[in-house]
Amino acid sequence: MSEERAKMAWGIWASIFVVLLILEMLTVDFTFTMVAGGALVATLSSALGAGLVVQVIAFAVVSTVLLILVRPWVRRHINNSSNNESNVYALTGQNATALTRVDATSGQVKIGGDTWSAVSSHEPIEAGTTVVITAVQGAQVVVVPA
Repeated sequence: MSEERAKMAWGIWASIFVVLLILEMLTVDFTFTMVAGGALVATLSSALGAGLVVQVIAFAVVSTVLLILVRPWVRRHINNSSNNESNVYALTGQNATALTRVDATSGQVKIGGDTWSAVSSHEPIEAGTTVVITAVQGAQVVVVPA
């Protein structure tokens, strides 16, 4: 590839960058974002007139560094739904109010603005008592007095 064509490769790198960001929106795993960072650096190096070899090396080095150093940190600090701490599992540890008597077989609690079926893992809990959610079992929560 001639030096002139290598300088024009910025459009290809920019397209790769955009495609990788779209793929990231579908997976939300931060892998494609890190590789997109490498594509962005390659785009900038191409726009500044670097040769194709420099562009490819910049892409490879930046992508590798981001994948090894940045991605693990980002995954630890961004809510990850695979660790069961999102959706209904995020209710564990929250306070609720018993709307009815809650015992080992039935009851209802109010969590935020939602009413949930509940059971007590210990002694029965009277209506109006503040409780703490200890677990989510299907469509009901397990509670103990706060």
